[in-house]
Amino acid sequence: MVSEINERNKQISYQPSPAVDWAVPTHKLFLSVAGIKKSPFHDSQHVYAWRLFAINGEMIASNDKAPWVLFDGPDNLGLYSAIAEAHAHLPKDSTLAMFAPQEELLHVFGEGLVSLKRRDFRKRDKKPYVHRDQIKAVYDLAVESEIELLALNPHSSDEHENRGLIGDFARDRLREAINRDVNG
Repeated sequence: MVSEINERNKQISYQPSPAVDWAVPTHKLFLSVAGIKKSPFHDSQHVYAWRLFAINGEMIASNDKAPWVLFDGPDNLGLYSAIAEAHAHLPKDSTLAMFAPQEELLHVFGEGLVSLKRRDFRKRDKKPYVHRDQIKAVYDLAVESEIELLALNPHSSDEHENRGLIGDFARDRLREAINRDVNG
């Protein structure tokens, strides 16, 4: 009985995702993080920036107007916060193409959600991701909303430009947040 249930769960969990097979995005998310590393004088902190576009290039949402504050923790944590925030603006059954200067996103979501689940939220070398809990939380949001997440390298000039712009914006946001923090 237990083996039958395990086999059925295996079949359900490992079905190939149609979104990965043809990878046709319905939306594009450009996101980036910037941060300061931990030192004897301060803990690590970060900021993040994101902009969500429809496939036709129309901006749907962003965190451009969010307060410019520093968040505690290593900078790549901001990637998962950005995805979770942008998720709220996506319709059910979307395929989200994500573009970020940080390569971590490509390693985690480069093959889609099915592959991530199959690897048990681990790297190819079987070691768990540093931000495994945040990755699982984003995975759960996506599965609940029936959204496919794919991290991609930019191909078009617009994608390259938007990825560069969001990286610049995250660095600007970090400088401003540090200045505000120092000047109190």
